[in-house]
Amino acid sequence: MDIWLDSANIKTLQKAVRFGLLSGVTTNPAIIAYAKRNMEDILEDLLHYQEGPVAAQVVAESTTEMVQQGQTLYDFSNRLIVKVPVTKNGLEAIHLLARQGIPTMATVVFHPRQALMAALAGANYVAPYINRIEKAGEDPWKVLACILHIFHNYRLQTKVLGASLSSAEQVIKCAEAGIYGVTLKEEIFEKMIEDDALTSQGVQQFAEDWKKAGLVNSSFLS
Repeated sequence: MDIWLDSANIKTLQKAVRFGLLSGVTTNPAIIAYAKRNMEDILEDLLHYQEGPVAAQVVAESTTEMVQQGQTLYDFSNRLIVKVPVTKNGLEAIHLLARQGIPTMATVVFHPRQALMAALAGANYVAPYINRIEKAGEDPWKVLACILHIFHNYRLQTKVLGASLSSAEQVIKCAEAGIYGVTLKEEIFEKMIEDDALTSQGVQQFAEDWKKAGLVNSSFLS
């Protein structure tokens, strides 16, 4: 499963790169606004400090403006993926961008029909909002299973990237479902890599056993 970071925090991004865990980065208007920096500078940093793609979202509502913004983003770097909400205008924009060879990610996905329409329109990725689906009273795991089943039936190559995750448990359930990947906020990424209490106890026991065996000063592992 691929792990993307849903963040513009360079320190967290660098940590994920050091661990060999990062496949890409996603952003949205809220992340860019919160960073309080020029968007071009943010995107340059995100492209510089990791080798994967960066997803940046259009903010226009009309199809024409969405396409124009998508073209501008792709002109900035061919490693940029244009995030487009799955509205009617968004679906048309996805289709028009796809015809130009510009990669897109259909975002704010809540229902399998949206994922199917986005895939047929030419989206490279669809991003169902797992936690928000659950908050809306639906079962996100049934939604994911349905999307995967539909994509399998028609051999659609669109990748499913789980978004809006609120816990490490949800990440594992996404992995169990077999989707392409997930995009994680910083706090969820930290949860995924944190030391487990039982593992720490086991490591401590190994250290004590090593000392008891009188091998502390062994030249082989000193």
